[in-house]
Amino acid sequence: METLLQDLRYGFRMLARNPGFTAVIVLSLGLGLGANTTIFSFINALLLRPPAIESPGEVLEISETRRGELRTLSMPSYLYYRDHSRTFSGILAAAIIPKAAAWVRPEQTELVYAHVVSANYFSVLGIRPALGRGFLPAEDDAEGKSPVVVLADSFWRRRLGADPAIIGKNLTINRHSFTVVGVAPSYFTGTQPFKPDFWAPLSVLEEIGWSGASRTSWTHAWIYAAGRLQKGVRPSQAQAELNVLAGQLEQSSPNANKGWGVALSPVSLAPRFVRNVVAGFGGLLMAVVVLVLLVACANAAGLLTVRASQQRRETAIRSALGASRLRLMRQALTESILFSCLGGVVALLMTFWTSSLLLSLKPSIAMFPIEFDVPVDSGVVAFTLLLSILTGVVFGIVPAARSSRFVPAAALKEEASGGGQRRSRFRSLLVVAQLAVSLVLLLGAGLCLKSLLNAWSIDKGFETRNRFLASFDLENVGYSRAQGEEFHRRLIERVEALPGVLAVGLADELPLGATKSDVEVFAEGQDTATKEQAITVSNRIVGPRYFQVMGTPLLRGREFGPQDRADSPKVVVINEVMARQFWPGRDPLGQRLTVIEGGKRTSLEVVGVAKTGKYLSLGESPVPFMYRCLAQEYRPAATMVVRAVTDPRLLMTAVRREFQQLEPNLALNQLCTLDEYVKLSLFLARITSVLLGASGLLAVLLALAGVYSITAFDVAQRTREIGIRMALGARRMDVMGLVMRRGLLLTSAGLVIGLAGAFALTRFLSYLLYGLSPTDPVTFVVVAVLLAAVSMLAGYIPARRATRVDPMLALRYE
Repeated sequence: METLLQDLRYGFRMLARNPGFTAVIVLSLGLGLGANTTIFSFINALLLRPPAIESPGEVLEISETRRGELRTLSMPSYLYYRDHSRTFSGILAAAIIPKAAAWVRPEQTELVYAHVVSANYFSVLGIRPALGRGFLPAEDDAEGKSPVVVLADSFWRRRLGADPAIIGKNLTINRHSFTVVGVAPSYFTGTQPFKPDFWAPLSVLEEIGWSGASRTSWTHAWIYAAGRLQKGVRPSQAQAELNVLAGQLEQSSPNANKGWGVALSPVSLAPRFVRNVVAGFGGLLMAVVVLVLLVACANAAGLLTVRASQQRRETAIRSALGASRLRLMRQALTESILFSCLGGVVALLMTFWTSSLLLSLKPSIAMFPIEFDVPVDSGVVAFTLLLSILTGVVFGIVPAARSSRFVPAAALKEEASGGGQRRSRFRSLLVVAQLAVSLVLLLGAGLCLKSLLNAWSIDKGFETRNRFLASFDLENVGYSRAQGEEFHRRLIERVEALPGVLAVGLADELPLGATKSDVEVFAEGQDTATKEQAITVSNRIVGPRYFQVMGTPLLRGREFGPQDRADSPKVVVINEVMARQFWPGRDPLGQRLTVIEGGKRTSLEVVGVAKTGKYLSLGESPVPFMYRCLAQEYRPAATMVVRAVTDPRLLMTAVRREFQQLEPNLALNQLCTLDEYVKLSLFLARITSVLLGASGLLAVLLALAGVYSITAFDVAQRTREIGIRMALGARRMDVMGLVMRRGLLLTSAGLVIGLAGAFALTRFLSYLLYGLSPTDPVTFVVVAVLLAAVSMLAGYIPARRATRVDPMLALRYE
């Protein structure tokens, strides 16, 4: 212990002796460690850190699985597991996401988010309300509805002024009166990264606006379920019991449950059905920042090697006085670990800032609020500490070994300056590695950036210029179908009458939305005896003038019009891919399709063929798609698209006013331009581009510092040689070529290795690239040339300094 304390004291003295050198290493390591800590803090918040509940290790998320596919539970499945399980003390249910609802107040109507949960939600999680109570078992009963809510602490404080007498008061939600029975504690925001304003029991699904959530369908999986284990029960025992129950469900309802088993997993903010996506994306980002840390380690190792060569005589004296090689190595490693631990402190400070910065890039999603905290908790601190120690060992072990490997007697003699070239081989390898890694990161950033530019030129099948949208849900105000259709008619009339409006259209949802609606389809004349023979096709429900407003060309036929009513023959517009797939070489107009939806079959006549576009993502291949008529397939939730003459933002206030005049109790879910809406689908590509770009620039700065330092050190080591050459008649250009030749060789080696690595690694970005190959030659050439240019510039500065060496001074150089 005493020896360790001596090493630490000596290490701190060495760090304090040269504060500039210390600051450079600590800052470079802090940036590399900070990038890793930041990304880990997000992974920790979403995947590793359990929600703020009682004994989270006893709570398991329950999903259904079949051949690797995961899904949430249907209501009948949930009820069966809840009522028949004996290994869980309770199993809760919650809707997959919160529901946007209208909070009606005398002065205004606001959009709020309600999370519908089972009555045992708070008791299973061990959450005790800060005020009032949770839900009672009877409040789950759909027959004797009890419209009550438990408020989130943030909603209670921000919107209700932290009223201590709120219990027993009423809130008007979707024109229904709800009694406040409790306020959740401030630390609890739910079990998912969607922060609701309040929770409501399952009995009030319709009042909240979840009328489409079936209570009886085995195939409508919309329930997030989690259970708390009985005391002394192991997860394996619960898994075995649920497997038996799943087998019983399959026997009782084979059509809906055939092949479906049960999967248990620890509860976390990211539900299991999206956890693989989060883990995959997080893993990609961790790989990127680990590369940055490796560059930082290489930079620190190079600097320590330079300093070790400068302190060679001092180390030799210590060795001659009896210090063993192991003792010298331990001292050097202690110093490198001190460097990295100080870098870890910088990393933690950096994480506080960068986490907030990354959270600000989160898109504003309509329909549900994605919000979560990214705390620098004990897990993040422990990760940073362990990574700092490992980093100190990684970048310090080789310099420590090299600095202790010599013959003291020889080291105490004055060495010829020509030995510097041999001793710098390790530093050269470090610079090559830095350049190679930097090139890989820059190429990834360049590909993502070019892909984002391509995304706006991709033919989406619709136009975005001078268009905006307004989403709303008439179910929130209790409209019947007749009332909803009348509202649609009057809304379109009023908005079209506004100055600057060219056309207005309606759809249940726009392309590139967050949800996908599939149906099973047969072409007329096919055998429709079994569902397995059907083709799955995505569809949207749209109204008249939709194609005109969206700028989607109709290649044949017509779009929907006033003649298409609820009591008229059902019609459909299909895209050209579907037309070719169902009727190759034939005219699709007048042909008929049979659609299977919810066990019901509907015959539709094809009246139009639209240009194929992008429906779920900008990177998707052309797929069959169809549009059904809103007048014949009414939906209370709809999106209005307005095509304006000029800037659509100038009309948004007027359109919002029209909504309020038609229905004061209706809150808009979303009001934005179509360009802003499309940006949501590019979020992953944008955030990847930002992180890769920042990581690449950071790595390049570190690599350039390495090129500069090794060239400057070589110049210093070869000062006597350069003086002799100049005294013998060497020109300045000859000297510059001599010095820069080595930098050019290092840069060339780094670029060759980096290009080879990029060819192998950039293919992992292919799912984020739009209209671009992961080995795009233009991007590879441009980025490689730019990196070569700036690295040569970094070597040019000390090389130019070498040409100014005075031969007489150089010959007296020691």
